Amino acid sequence: MNTQAKISYISDNFPYFTTIEGEIPFWDHPMLKGEKVLPKKYFPYTRLEAVLDLYRRGLLDEKDITLLKVLGDAVCANEDQLRRYMAPIMSRSDTSKRLDRFRTYALVERWKVRIRGAEEEVKPPAPFTLGVAGYKLLKHFYNSDFFMNPELWDNYGIGGIKRYVAMNELRCIMTEKKIAKKWKWHAVIANNPRIKYPMGTAEIRTPQGNLNFLIDRAQMNQNFIGFIKERLEHWKKVYESYGNLPVSEFPVNPAVVVIYTATLSMAEFIHNQILLDSYPYRIWVCVEEHLVKDGFETAFYVPRESKLQRIKLDLF
Repeated sequence: MNTQAKISYISDNFPYFTTIEGEIPFWDHPMLKGEKVLPKKYFPYTRLEAVLDLYRRGLLDEKDITLLKVLGDAVCANEDQLRRYMAPIMSRSDTSKRLDRFRTYALVERWKVRIRGAEEEVKPPAPFTLGVAGYKLLKHFYNSDFFMNPELWDNYGIGGIKRYVAMNELRCIMTEKKIAKKWKWHAVIANNPRIKYPMGTAEIRTPQGNLNFLIDRAQMNQNFIGFIKERLEHWKKVYESYGNLPVSEFPVNPAVVVIYTATLSMAEFIHNQILLDSYPYRIWVCVEEHLVKDGFETAFYVPRESKLQRIKLDLF
């Protein structure tokens, strides 16, 4: 594999991996910076009673609640993704107007993300997360569901923002194509919360039967080789015990571990370093540059000895 020609270095220990066209995908750029941006009119609701009063007085309708729930379920999604998630029930402009109104009351928070040192012309769709009011409202109505506490973003920062936005691109496409029957963040493996969990798990419909995708994202600004290898080794022990990778609260389907990368060059580098075909369970690689350009069915590779072989999924 000719990966070396596709790897550049910001410093001796800071590699980045370009697309086939020689670009660094925005949502995996090592030099991203980000911050929350408060609206000009800002009257944050921080107590549950005040937030519920918005609903009681009819200032929030059922579509508002649905939009908040969609964002809560996504954890962090950019504006374009939220428009696409909401397309079955409202227009793109209506989604944006509601998000803008939500910011006034701290139902949601908007982030400004840019490439450090680059021209301001590069302005991607803004990411959104739940604000304190939105979090309190959703936890009241959907108490058993997981929603990210807004305070945690102070710790996760831009690394967490871009990781969830990148994962939501895959999740959003699967939702649009009605491929994913079920999705869960941080699902428990083999009923053991001490086992390393995948970032996202999806039950995928196929004509040959359903599959469980255990998906993790490799990010350029982390020790992604160590991160991926640690999980693969944990799951190897589970597979040797069960003959599968059982996921709590999911049907017993054959499991496929999916390593989701921004570029093909990064995927090839991972395979070269870890030898993905040496593990006993199925591992596929999903390449985001193909996902966006060519579509879901052609975005996958399987490891074959020293190479990654591109496959076409038959899902329809």
